[in-house]
Amino acid sequence: MNIRTTLLALVAVLGASSCGDTYIPRESATLHFRPRVCTQMFTLPLEDVEVVEDVLGKVYRRHEYVRIKGKAVEASKFLLWMMTGADDLKDTRLDYPEMEALTYQDQYDLDHPGRKKAPLLAPSIPQLERQLREDFRIWVGGSRSLASGSKGVDAVARKTWPYRVTGVKDFRIISLSPLFGQPAESSLNDYFIIDEFSPRQIISYRRKALLWGYSDKGKVTTIRQWLSMEPMAPPTVIFRFKSRPEELPIKTKLVSILETTEGKVLRDTLEVELK
Repeated sequence: MNIRTTLLALVAVLGASSCGDTYIPRESATLHFRPRVCTQMFTLPLEDVEVVEDVLGKVYRRHEYVRIKGKAVEASKFLLWMMTGADDLKDTRLDYPEMEALTYQDQYDLDHPGRKKAPLLAPSIPQLERQLREDFRIWVGGSRSLASGSKGVDAVARKTWPYRVTGVKDFRIISLSPLFGQPAESSLNDYFIIDEFSPRQIISYRRKALLWGYSDKGKVTTIRQWLSMEPMAPPTVIFRFKSRPEELPIKTKLVSILETTEGKVLRDTLEVELK
């Protein structure tokens, strides 16, 4: 197993999504920003799958989020993944209907020869990008001990970095069947927790400033807390159940509804069979 694979396994154990390198001066970490408005969103059902790997004789456990296709999933392992973007997001979804969630994220933000149209980018917010760079620089500085001498990490540090420039006025998740003892189409926000933001950032739409990021140790886990921060739309966010619904087993449709500060109401529906 090569150094890069080993490092990725180590990072996965610690729950990180990118990493620093002692060969990279802090000032040299390059982020390629991809600002976009939020006029589209879609969701996918994922399963939290534990993967066990032997790395140089030591066993590491990590989690992969795998798209659910035509099977029931344990409620404790079910994840609701949501991605936001500009009008070209729907083209990505149509062009690659069977893609894994993480690949959608990479595909949407990369420049590559096979792309049919230029990405729809919004004007940048320079002061915000300075904050994002500094947050990343601080986090890289604290992660160097994992990465001594690895050239693979240098490539990870130079990466596309998405953010949205449209605020979230309201957000809720509803079920089209009764769930958690609540009538159909009731808000289920209190029954979900936020598992992960990607990138790990919450940006204020009023101040155009970073409120929480990689260098922050605490977590933002409730939808109520997140909305109280008046956030920009997240590029991607993952939700999971806080507890097991009493109605199991059940097949239902979950509808995610996001209202932007510009007055757009975005909706997407996924079907999932829970056991």
